[in-house]
Amino acid sequence: QLSTSQPSPERVPSPEDQEWAGPEALCPGWLEDEAPDGEVPGDSGDPNCVTHAYEQLQSALCQEGLPPTLDCSAEPRTGFGPLDMTVCILGSPTTFLPVLLEGGTRCPGAMVLCLSPAWASRVPSETSPGTWSLLLSRGVSFRVGGHSALETFTPPRRANYVTGTFAPGDPEGGWVGELARDLDCPTGGSVPLAHQLEDTLVTRWVLAARANLPVPPTLAFVLGARGDLPAEPVAPRVRLVRLEDPQGQQSLVQEE
Repeated sequence: QLSTSQPSPERVPSPEDQEWAGPEALCPGWLEDEAPDGEVPGDSGDPNCVTHAYEQLQSALCQEGLPPTLDCSAEPRTGFGPLDMTVCILGSPTTFLPVLLEGGTRCPGAMVLCLSPAWASRVPSETSPGTWSLLLSRGVSFRVGGHSALETFTPPRRANYVTGTFAPGDPEGGWVGELARDLDCPTGGSVPLAHQLEDTLVTRWVLAARANLPVPPTLAFVLGARGDLPAEPVAPRVRLVRLEDPQGQQSLVQEE
């Protein structure tokens, strides 16, 4: 349980000083018709999407009895170097909230939540050719006692570790997966890995065939070829039936 009695290394503004971060603070220049920098496709600066994510964060903080996020974006934070710790969480503000809160307690200011691809950019890595460095120009940082702040970083802050919501089919999955692709720092996942983990057949085959762990009796019907499975997967309690055409094969399905 987080303690609110521990002193914070930085001054926390009083409730009278708090300002809600509206669309202009969340996406500076969103009224201007400008194309975003970088190579990330999809929604890169929609104030409605960012505002919705920000409101989700405020709702989650309120439910936990924690103070709302302070808008400190008018005074950019400076002085971050390559050795400063920056753990970047991309996407959903609620999925990783416990991690953000605990990280803010153990290492105040190091946990940074990125709610939009407009808040980050990818640049060629100076240390690992062929990879990219992720630079954060904006983010929500967390500190002791569940305090959080919307901040801008000048120059942009380099991420040392990146994770986020990589779930396939998630509206955020496109830009989250693209930002985290081929980085020069460790990452907590990827869209292809999330796709594999969410595939019940693949996970059960791996657990049964490669890890020798018991799985529930599984009968799977597969249409066409599956490149992520061997031609004849052999695993205890897992049976795979390939269907070339679903039409006219009801008797085979009933027999199996």
